[in-house]
Amino acid sequence: MRMEEERFIRRTIQLHFGREAADGTLLPLKEGMTNDSFLFVVNGQKYIFRYNGHGTELLIDRENEKVVYELLGTADITEHVIALSIDPGYKISCYYEGARVCDPHNTDEVKRCMRALRAFHERRLTGAKVFDPFETLEFYEELMPPERLRRIAYRNVRAEVFFLRPFLAPFLTDRVTLCHIDSIFDNFLFVEGREDPYLIDWEYAGLSDPLIDIAMFAIYANYTEEETKQLLAGYFPEGFDDRIRARVYAYMAAGGLLWSCWCAYKSSFGVTFGAYAENQFRFARDYPAKARALLENAL
Repeated sequence: MRMEEERFIRRTIQLHFGREAADGTLLPLKEGMTNDSFLFVVNGQKYIFRYNGHGTELLIDRENEKVVYELLGTADITEHVIALSIDPGYKISCYYEGARVCDPHNTDEVKRCMRALRAFHERRLTGAKVFDPFETLEFYEELMPPERLRRIAYRNVRAEVFFLRPFLAPFLTDRVTLCHIDSIFDNFLFVEGREDPYLIDWEYAGLSDPLIDIAMFAIYANYTEEETKQLLAGYFPEGFDDRIRARVYAYMAAGGLLWSCWCAYKSSFGVTFGAYAENQFRFARDYPAKARALLENAL
């Protein structure tokens, strides 16, 4: 943590909790992909301070994030937030002792995550900005190193992904509801005393097709097709058809390219993600054909 970052965090803690709290220990909790987090204690209660990571100011709409948390209100699906600032974009939230994130290879935990996700989607919340993965991808491309965009491999994969845009367009306009977008297993938090997990960190959230949240879980977990089918079964216990699978596969392709570009942008700040970035590009490369095959079978 740089000195100026620490000074800012301590000033902000003092603003909300007083000087004694600001003088306490700041424990680095994790270096997230978008932000960094620090643990601090006030009168025996632990809190998490989220601080913007490098380049985050161009990636996150903090005004929309504030709107999203206001929409969540009493939905009882996310952590208790003490303070949320638009500029600068920090967040202070409660720390839950003994909490754990979802294990993507624990069938019961994944089913519970999908059950909570579907219950949230069925609330049909609106009011935030729209999240279209193709529009966001085009924006991320503007931030990427130009030489990457010129690579033949990238251009070929991009063409295959954008070929799916007409198929997904109706679902991104007619069936939109508030979605998490970053609905990865690390953001599902199991807390003692609760059957269903909290879904935390809503900074990418927006109005979209609910199936995009299933796809994002799958690609972050690096799921196989069979594991993705099991994931879908957790969300759709009543069953699903090939057109549903095709939609999820199409979002896996678009999401893979989206997060691959995200990684390329972050790399300009010296932040690299290794296998994660490679896996995302693989989903973008391999899943357009899988989505098209399912659509052809469904005809």
